[in-house]
Amino acid sequence: MKNTDVKYLEPHILSFLNNENAMNTLHDIRRGIERELIRTTSESRISNLPHPEELGSALTHPYITTDFAEAQLELVTPAMTERKTTFDSLASLHHFVATRLPDNEIMWGASMPPELPSDDEIKIAAYGTSNAGLHKVRYREGLANRYGKRMQLISGIHYNFSLPDSFWEILHSHIGSELPLNDFISERYFHLIRNVLRNGWIIPYLFGASPAVDKSYLINQEHALNLLDDETYYLPWATSLRLSNMGYSSNEQSFYPTSFNSKQEYLADLCHALTTPSERYTHLNGDQQLNASVLQLENELYGSVRPKIVSDQLRPLYAMCHHGIQYIELRSLDNNPLLPLGISEDQSYFLDAFLTYNALAPSPELTDSERELIARRQELVATEGRKEGLLLPTQQGDRELKELGLTLLSSMMPVASWLDNVFATEGHKQGIEREQVKFVDSNLTPSAQILTIMKDEKLSYKHVTQRLSEMHFKQHKDIEINKEEMAGLSRLVGESLAKQQRMETLQDMSFDEFIQKKNDLQCDCEMEEVVA
Repeated sequence: MKNTDVKYLEPHILSFLNNENAMNTLHDIRRGIERELIRTTSESRISNLPHPEELGSALTHPYITTDFAEAQLELVTPAMTERKTTFDSLASLHHFVATRLPDNEIMWGASMPPELPSDDEIKIAAYGTSNAGLHKVRYREGLANRYGKRMQLISGIHYNFSLPDSFWEILHSHIGSELPLNDFISERYFHLIRNVLRNGWIIPYLFGASPAVDKSYLINQEHALNLLDDETYYLPWATSLRLSNMGYSSNEQSFYPTSFNSKQEYLADLCHALTTPSERYTHLNGDQQLNASVLQLENELYGSVRPKIVSDQLRPLYAMCHHGIQYIELRSLDNNPLLPLGISEDQSYFLDAFLTYNALAPSPELTDSERELIARRQELVATEGRKEGLLLPTQQGDRELKELGLTLLSSMMPVASWLDNVFATEGHKQGIEREQVKFVDSNLTPSAQILTIMKDEKLSYKHVTQRLSEMHFKQHKDIEINKEEMAGLSRLVGESLAKQQRMETLQDMSFDEFIQKKNDLQCDCEMEEVVA
């Protein structure tokens, strides 16, 4: 029986691939990368030192900030059209940070955390005394009280991707859409997102790199993991514990599903979660979270992919309501500790082909039953993905993972060839061919390679990760970086510190008033809130 879970390109889309005007727009595809890393000591422990002042203000620096914890760095490249420039920027950020950390620190290259102390000793990120800074801290206190600090220390890579408006304009004309262009663009991004959800199980299989975890992560937590050695828990066929139910997830949010069938449904569901008190959180005091809603802020919505828009004036909900979607954020990529940057340019070629295919393949609306099926499929791949003969649930019944994967990659080939033709490269097609081999031999996946090193060399998770992190840290320090770029990053340090100081000096309301204003949310999107 033909597998219809994988969507082949329709004839009118195949003809679109021959549209020369559409091809000319693809050079304006933009991509950006965000990488989270934990500052650790030579003993594989999380650092207890503050965010180094030499890196600038974590509140206002555009490219070097912190995530949940004070020791959890987040390195952010600008959105760029040149792939090489994006990766050069990411390398420059790594070099800049590596040359400014205290002598005893390195950057932990894996997604699952290093050795962790008690929760009381894990320091939430600090952002100074401005209302905006205190707001970020209060939000993180809410995360800690809701989910525990350990889960928040799981790190990953976010791949931001957008197709240019000129591309959407030509597609809009090609298919004869009657929607206004801005609405059409938003709807096509939701079209893309639905397909990423359907096909996204392939990301942890191919790129998952967290099959094991340090035992300190699981203190006071029930789990079904196996003991590999005195310091390590794992699952023999796991690809990404980070994406499993014991990783970065929220049971409470599962009771408030968010629709991706249209912008209107998405915003309505998101606003409902932002304004509905949760019985799980109403017992917390006012200073223990921003509010008692299911979601304190839009960013608390977990998921493998999110629609995004950048706005300095409007909170995300209002910005998306008024201006639509600018790009999508793929959030399901593990930090690969075998790679210096956690992600490679080769991998980026594959991701571009994958995301562009998902933007063009048929994408019917998601039903509740398909959403449940997608969640079961992801959990199976995250925890058992490399198991020989593993069956995955589909709408047509169970199918072998290998068959589903090879079919999906085959259906992506026309898009990969199209992109290669435009960019005068073979990178996209080669990217797919490189990944096809992993379905023939699962030992080639990063998760299998990491477990092989641990078993063959009889090393714990933290010792393997420490060794790889130290090796890559030295490479980051030694790499040659463009002097102008380094000067620019140095200048941003001073500018960001000065900006934070101005924000702390020029307060125009009390913190309580600030929070009350932030929490005052209108679900009709008419109220435009200016972000301080």
